[in-house]
Amino acid sequence: MDKLVLHKIHHSEEGKRIDYEYIASTNILKYFVTEKPFYTKYQIDISKVPNSISVIPFLSNMLPIAWYAGFVIEVDEVDETFYNTQKLVRAEFSKRENTKITGRLVAKRLIKSKIDGDKTAMLFSGGVDAYATYIRIYEENPDLITLLGADIEIKDEKQWEGFTNFIENEELLKKNHKEYIETNLRDFYTYQVELLLKDIGWWGKVQHGLALIGSIAPISYLLGYKTIYIASSYTDHIDIDWGSTPEIDEKISWASEIKVFHDGYELKRQDKVDIIANFAAIRDTRFRLRVCYSEKRTEFNCSICEKCFRTILGLILNDKNPNDYGFNVDAKIYDKFYEVLNIGGASKGVRYFWWELMEKAKNTDKFYVFDNLETETKQIEDIRNGKIDKLLEEKINNPAKEMGRLKFIIRNKFPGLIKLYKKIK
Repeated sequence: MDKLVLHKIHHSEEGKRIDYEYIASTNILKYFVTEKPFYTKYQIDISKVPNSISVIPFLSNMLPIAWYAGFVIEVDEVDETFYNTQKLVRAEFSKRENTKITGRLVAKRLIKSKIDGDKTAMLFSGGVDAYATYIRIYEENPDLITLLGADIEIKDEKQWEGFTNFIENEELLKKNHKEYIETNLRDFYTYQVELLLKDIGWWGKVQHGLALIGSIAPISYLLGYKTIYIASSYTDHIDIDWGSTPEIDEKISWASEIKVFHDGYELKRQDKVDIIANFAAIRDTRFRLRVCYSEKRTEFNCSICEKCFRTILGLILNDKNPNDYGFNVDAKIYDKFYEVLNIGGASKGVRYFWWELMEKAKNTDKFYVFDNLETETKQIEDIRNGKIDKLLEEKINNPAKEMGRLKFIIRNKFPGLIKLYKKIK
């Protein structure tokens, strides 16, 4: 069986950065960008963290590729608890339909580790999912951990600066300690990894749960984390392959006592918006939701993409002015819903989120009015009657969606031709 061997773990930049020196068999080199080997970077010196813990971010990103591609990863040592729990995570992925898992981890030594401390941390993006979890564990005063390289590209310094300024200066978050991690977890592998799935979407469908949680391991050892929360993206009300679920995330552990909670899985997205709106009302406070990373964004959120739209409508249906929560909209927003949703594709998950909003509209009489009650009531009535749901259903059933994988392959296999085509066009 082909192998990827980790030879050495290097520390640099005053002990804050970890680089992993590894080599791979010829047959599996196609999965990796050789000039961009995987790394993680922290705000604090983590050079004294045992290698058995420092290796966890590396393995959390490499293992799923090995499992699906069918090769062995060899390391000198790893934390014993993590070694055992990654087997459980591997088993969860193997349960998926048409999924063949053959890759595995081999370690020369299993190390028993222990973390001193009982602090709580959570992965925090500033969006609806994250804020709902933050509110639910508010009294635990969690440390907030945010990754550069996940939703925001490492090279996008402007957006990262704006995002960190938001986290540091948002009044509601002032009491929470913050930690930032930089990692090229989405740049170290090639498009060939996407093709390991029947349908593309590696980051969402496989990688991100284990990858995000595993990135915390080195600082958890130094800062004494015992409990880690990750907010759910979806809910148990919908059956969809996703890389972050309770069955996956809550099996992840290291140093014997780390406990991961996948929070809010029993909640629909609109339930989370309701929690946010109720919390703001009870505490008489306002805070911005960072839901958008669109290239169209010139302000805090772009306010004109699908993800912004469903959050905006969720707030409207809670009788909240979206402009108090980081958006910039007026009564014209209803027409923009259909205009934007009519462009591009749709998915089962997206349609479900809008179905939630339709059901919310059916069960609420009071909503936020921008300008004209009569006109906007008609717009809400259209939503109650399923106008958006029918639009998304038509798009999902459109045979053209099957071209997505082929377009992805052509775009990544022949980037030069695509650039030339755009230039001629």
